[in-house]
Amino acid sequence: MIDLREDGCARIGAPTDTVNARNHSAGRAFAMGIHAGQADIDGIVYTSRLTGKDVYAVFNRSIGKLVSIETGLLEDHLELTDILSRYRIGPRA
Repeated sequence: MIDLREDGCARIGAPTDTVNARNHSAGRAFAMGIHAGQADIDGIVYTSRLTGKDVYAVFNRSIGKLVSIETGLLEDHLELTDILSRYRIGPRA
C-alpha cells in the first residue's frame, strides 16, 4: 500500500490535492497511474478530509489478499440509520 497519510504526499512528491482536494480528480488520476504502472502495489491508504479517519483503497487485483475477520448483514449495523441520515443517503424519489 502507498501511505499518503500525514506527510505521505510530500515524501513521494505527489500533490497534496491527491488526498485533500474537494474535487477528487487528482486523487483518481494518481490512483489510476499507480494501478497501471506499479503492479506490485495493492492500493492506497490516506486520511479522509471529512472524518480524519484512515481510508484504505484496495485495488481489485489485490482483493484476494484480504482476509475477512467478521461478516454480517449491513442492515444489522447499529450505526447504519444514523450514517444514512447524516449523509442524506437513501432512495431517490
